[in-house]
Amino acid sequence: MWKVVIADTAAGSTQQQCAWSGVNEIEIIGVIDNLAVFGEWLKEQEVDAVDIAPTVTAPEKWIELAVEAKKHVICDANVQIDIEAISELQAISEKQGIMLLLPNAWRFSPEYVQAREHVLQGAIGKPGVIRMQRSAPTTMEGCIFDILGAEVFDWLRWTFGDVLRVMARKVQHMDETGQAVEYALVIVKHVDGTIAHIELSLAEQAERSSFELTGASGMLQYDSNDSQPIVWETNRKLVQPESAADLRSSRRAHFIRAVSGQEPLQMTPEDVRMARKIAQAARQSAESGQPVQLMDGGSAT
Repeated sequence: MWKVVIADTAAGSTQQQCAWSGVNEIEIIGVIDNLAVFGEWLKEQEVDAVDIAPTVTAPEKWIELAVEAKKHVICDANVQIDIEAISELQAISEKQGIMLLLPNAWRFSPEYVQAREHVLQGAIGKPGVIRMQRSAPTTMEGCIFDILGAEVFDWLRWTFGDVLRVMARKVQHMDETGQAVEYALVIVKHVDGTIAHIELSLAEQAERSSFELTGASGMLQYDSNDSQPIVWETNRKLVQPESAADLRSSRRAHFIRAVSGQEPLQMTPEDVRMARKIAQAARQSAESGQPVQLMDGGSAT
């Protein structure tokens, strides 16, 4: 039985506890909302793993305490952690021999997992035009390349391999209601020659994502606004998407299987760092108006 502590406010932890409710062989032994108290708990209580909610302030400090205490950590707040901190946490977790999961939801979304599997199995043949779209309400705060782009970049790198070059454009303006809206277009060239076009926007009423993966032998399409699942070539349906709650539970079930030695960790801190490096390159390109070359698939020159 794995003993899990949730770092969150008691009132806000309902979502985290619900995500754990369907996971076997775990026990939630406490909810902590104070960093100092959290540190004492790790010393005094028998704790195996920590779930750090995205609502906590400075999640990297909570992660560092847990990792230094040799507790396995899952945290959905990777967008709030800067690249340098991710690198430091990666080094500490490797030194301590613990698992740190900063998951990208797309790696656990059936529609994106199955699309990747079909690409790798050759369903579309040699990739041609890859189009990705992601949008969210204007109320979301932060750099559009990080808060919307990082998960897209990670999925592209996971599916098509390391990135060679990034070109980006970004525009901001006020709409008719006086609300600031933001759009970005990113063109990513992978080492294998695959080129992806990514459209990002902070101008919608609700979150939406879609893709169109075209190759020499076929095409995969998906739009989260459609009631139908992924369509492959001549309207062959693949899979129904899961709810956000199901995805949170799936991530935690995988985490426990990984720390139990039943399967490898599906996403490492290095994957997170690389995705953020691509986002950083997109931001640099948008500012300079020039493409940004990458080294080793993720480090901007």
